[in-house]
Amino acid sequence: MKKILVAGAGHGGLTAAVHLSKNGYDVTVIEAKDKASMGHDWHDAMNMSAFDMSGIPRPTKDMYIESKPQCFRNPAGTVNIELPFINNDEGFYIDRKVLIAYLIECAEAAGVKFLFSHKIIAPITKNNKVLGLKISDGEAEIRLEADLVIDAAGLNSPVRKNLPISCGVQRTIEQRDVYHVFRAYYKNTAGEITNPPVTINMFHMNRPGIDWTITEEDFVDVLIGKFGSSGELTEKEVEETLKKFRQDYPFISQEAVRGGQFADIPLTKMLPMLVCDGYAAVGDSAGMTIPLNGSGIVLSMKAGRLLADTVLKAKGAYTKKELWGYQYEYFQKLGKELILIDTLKNFFTYVDAKQVDILTERKILTADNLNIYNGFPLTAELVGKIISTVPYLLNLVPPLLGTFKGYPLLPLVSKAMPKEYNEERVKAWAKLYSKL
Repeated sequence: MKKILVAGAGHGGLTAAVHLSKNGYDVTVIEAKDKASMGHDWHDAMNMSAFDMSGIPRPTKDMYIESKPQCFRNPAGTVNIELPFINNDEGFYIDRKVLIAYLIECAEAAGVKFLFSHKIIAPITKNNKVLGLKISDGEAEIRLEADLVIDAAGLNSPVRKNLPISCGVQRTIEQRDVYHVFRAYYKNTAGEITNPPVTINMFHMNRPGIDWTITEEDFVDVLIGKFGSSGELTEKEVEETLKKFRQDYPFISQEAVRGGQFADIPLTKMLPMLVCDGYAAVGDSAGMTIPLNGSGIVLSMKAGRLLADTVLKAKGAYTKKELWGYQYEYFQKLGKELILIDTLKNFFTYVDAKQVDILTERKILTADNLNIYNGFPLTAELVGKIISTVPYLLNLVPPLLGTFKGYPLLPLVSKAMPKEYNEERVKAWAKLYSKL
């Protein structure tokens, strides 16, 4: 029986674990947290396609809440861009703790074993091959061997960080591709609901990033975020932003009733290489988020199923040649759509609040190209519109040149990706992809 170790109880890793265990594999998930502590203490946007494509049964209605109308607000507060809203069961918000508990339940029912409260130290490697994991139960170091390690350990995965350089997998994620956030829920003292309930503030208080408020009758969900290219999010910045929010919305209570967490979220396209001999990355560890909003649950679960299907087709050695099909399928079906969004995200790490005001007031940024929650409508047309603002924003020329320098390569990347693994062709493709 083939032995699979899943590093971290991430959404993609759990999805893969379910299908591999159902098909007779010996699957163990190693997780640093205890079972009761799993999941961020907040809600996230999702849609049912994550469950349908991943083959996980849809959650019942008591597990999630309906999505809500939302708008983007420019830094000056002069423009509110309301997004089209369709109220149906396909899109919704789900409590991250509820979701992760549900996926763990599905995995346990499929026969997956769990080692909670076990710290992952590093991969066990020999030459270019991953042979297992070094873990700790708080006292002794334990060595677990496996035929395949699935890395679902997140942004700062100790597995990916400690891979041999010769494996060709990017070991760290650059600060430009990290989003620092604080999120908490506060009591709604007046039961007042804003119109629309979700307000997404771009470059709020001139800070490069996005903040939001989501009003419910009982509470207000507050997120404060900052692009990593501008440094860490400080407690002082959080305090000043909360003070401003309470001036705008006096019904936000002083004390958080839930959350109050700082977190780092990747905002990046897929990493250039996701596989090596005995190893495959999924979820945040692989750069599987939507680069403008950091939501990666849907992508991770779908990728987990693609990874499981690839493993089931493999002959058992789990070399990068056998695992490459997973990366190919993910990129072609999901990942390539994110390249332009990542390009636009990079652009927003260069601009300032005044420039964002011009882009919104001149209707360069509109509801059509900000509605990333319902698909990927960002197109080359938007890039053309941004470039057309140069006569009005001469100081945008350097960031435009820097951000879109790889833009002419976009059509070539998908075509150049080899469907079958070939060492030289894959290296050439990864080098081309890294230029974007």
